[in-house]
Amino acid sequence: PYIYAEENWTDDMELAAAAISATYSFTKDYSKQSLEFFHDANKFASQEKITPWLGADTAKHYQWYPFINVGHYELARQARKIEAAYKEWGSSSMKNKAWSDTITGYYKLGIEKVWNKASANAFYRGIPFIWCSNNLTTAFVIQCYWYRELTGDETFAALEQANLDWLFGCNPWGTSMVYGLPSWGDTPVDPHSSFTRLKQYPIDGGLVDGPVYGTIYNNLIGITLNQPDEYADFQSDLVVYHDDFGDYSTNEPTMDGTASLIYLLAAKEAEVQPKVRGSKEAGQRRKK
Repeated sequence: PYIYAEENWTDDMELAAAAISATYSFTKDYSKQSLEFFHDANKFASQEKITPWLGADTAKHYQWYPFINVGHYELARQARKIEAAYKEWGSSSMKNKAWSDTITGYYKLGIEKVWNKASANAFYRGIPFIWCSNNLTTAFVIQCYWYRELTGDETFAALEQANLDWLFGCNPWGTSMVYGLPSWGDTPVDPHSSFTRLKQYPIDGGLVDGPVYGTIYNNLIGITLNQPDEYADFQSDLVVYHDDFGDYSTNEPTMDGTASLIYLLAAKEAEVQPKVRGSKEAGQRRKK
């Protein structure tokens, strides 16, 4: 009886326009097409500066999907290229343009909305406990990471890390929200998944939905816990999480959340590993 009620679309159009702008060779003699799509992307960006769930207490199921404005990231990168080109050409008409600062400023505004809530609790938690709260958490960490990457501003580094830590056990239940990761840790063992339920197939790396408000959990249809709640001492009227096949609201792995987490973990790995240039060096690295 539940639907995926996405309402926003300007973020998608912004991403499309920014991507098309980037496909054109931006040279002094051939920049018209690139700029046309670039300006279109900026118009769409200004219509949704902040993804609406940021700072909110609730939202409908998948109302603001994909929970992060990817368009802002691609547009900011394209803006940097265009700004650098104008600087190189010595264009006086564009010397005061700072599109990239404007776009990254949108990310900052959204992060600050979450920080205003997160700063008041030990877990730095400012993400609403709606269905798929772990997906929102992952998206928020990516937004913090992109903002830090684009600007070099470390202001929200602790907030970024706290939200990543939340996914891997720094939460009231003391459990990772990722099946089988880490292999030696407390992770979901009874997810809402036919693979594991019927054939005991492992689904390592699957990110489960995550905790939800008690008001949401108590009003969902068809939820029955199959085992005693091992986290009973840590549940509250505010929010619950169950490692139980019967709880599809908090313990079901999702494809989109897992895909986002794969990107995030790859980005984190890239931060601590040196970049490899050239196929020869890459081959040598693989041999090691």
